[in-house]
Amino acid sequence: MTILTTVTDAESKVVDAVRDLRTPVVEYVQKGVDLAEDRLPAFTYPSTLPQPGEVLDSQYEFITALLAAQYDLVKAVTAAVAPLVGVTAAKPAKSTAKSTKKAA
Repeated sequence: MTILTTVTDAESKVVDAVRDLRTPVVEYVQKGVDLAEDRLPAFTYPSTLPQPGEVLDSQYEFITALLAAQYDLVKAVTAAVAPLVGVTAAKPAKSTAKSTKKAA
């Protein structure tokens, strides 16, 4: 087993743990909503604001594009310094960055 294998195994366990938490967390939040629903005054969500799901989707697209851009940058820098540390330079990384611009 290599160090990288150990790290990726640990990372997989973290991702699995987060996925396993989905159901109990959502159920717990739903219980809170059910409890508070009758105790809070009626509220109308402002129509001038984006829906919460839209904000979440927008931010997910942004962070995905940002992470891809950072990956491309670090991959290129790693390839550039490879000869200094005795590593055979690999082929340049294929760009993973996507445009986040939306059609008007």
